[in-house]
Amino acid sequence: MTDAVGESDDKLLLRIRDTIDTQYVLIIGLLVLLMTAGLWVSYTTHVSPETQTETEVVSQWSRTATFDHGATVTGDNPVYDTGQRLQNQRAYFPLISPVLSGEYRFQYAASNDGNIDIDVRLQSTVQGRSDGTALWQRTRDVGSVTADEVEPGGTATTEFEFDMNQTRVQLERVEETFGETPGDPVVIVQAQTSITGQINGQPVNREFTDELRLIPDGDTFVVNDPGEVTNTSRQTRAITTTREYSSARRLGGPVVVILSAAGLGGLVVARRREQITLSPTERDQLVHSEYSEWISVGSLSVQPDLPDSGAIEMSSLVDLVNVAADAGERVVYDPNQERYAVFKGDRMYVCEPPLE
Repeated sequence: MTDAVGESDDKLLLRIRDTIDTQYVLIIGLLVLLMTAGLWVSYTTHVSPETQTETEVVSQWSRTATFDHGATVTGDNPVYDTGQRLQNQRAYFPLISPVLSGEYRFQYAASNDGNIDIDVRLQSTVQGRSDGTALWQRTRDVGSVTADEVEPGGTATTEFEFDMNQTRVQLERVEETFGETPGDPVVIVQAQTSITGQINGQPVNREFTDELRLIPDGDTFVVNDPGEVTNTSRQTRAITTTREYSSARRLGGPVVVILSAAGLGGLVVARRREQITLSPTERDQLVHSEYSEWISVGSLSVQPDLPDSGAIEMSSLVDLVNVAADAGERVVYDPNQERYAVFKGDRMYVCEPPLE
């Protein structure tokens, strides 16, 4: 078993040497390319690493706006208790709770400091709209507030109130007066907010508009609440940093250079010392092992004088194996004569080392 393993290892080694010998130029070229790639990776990683540009947020601030709304039940009904407060509902019913009231809240936050003046003006607008265009409207002020020197986290709150029954009657009068007008009626509570001052050391002069809409639907007002509205402003700068590489790349480049250089040098030295090219005996061993399944060891009783015997000499063991395959015979190897032969009828086909 040990001899078989040793023969297998020797056969593998001969194959490797033969492959290196026949593909020597290609392998040298691949090693040169590999070493060049390793040098480039090492250079760009350790000597002149790449840079990358990143965006860094220097400062930022944001504003948040919300509408709170509700109506108190004043009329008898089978659903709600009289005096109950209906808060932030999807719909309100003027016949049992005619007055809609609420507040608009404006707040801001900053990454550093701030000091601003906030001016809020609330208006109630009743209009008819078609395809986003107001065909008619009537506007009135319903609230306002001014807050001075507000710091981050500070809030400006404005209350509003209007009678939904009066608005419903107003819509009916418009229809009676103008007839069936195009467009859909809508009630808009609009907050116009302006801020001036400084935030994060930068001057600020901005205006914002937020809307709470109520859509009349018979004797009901359906609420279209925008929820919490947020806007964020950022001040950024571009910074250039050296790219960080993984440990695999930092170590891989030098390792590839060392291994490829060692392989290149080793191959050149081995080639010059003729340690790669197979000797005639070694090549015979390799060729013999490649076709061992066709070969049987035996004794050839006659050693013909090839020029006079009529025996046919084949140029390679491959050709002799092909003859054996065609004849359905095996190749006989006589280790004493170091001769391979195939008998086909009255013909003898032979091949002698060195083998090809």
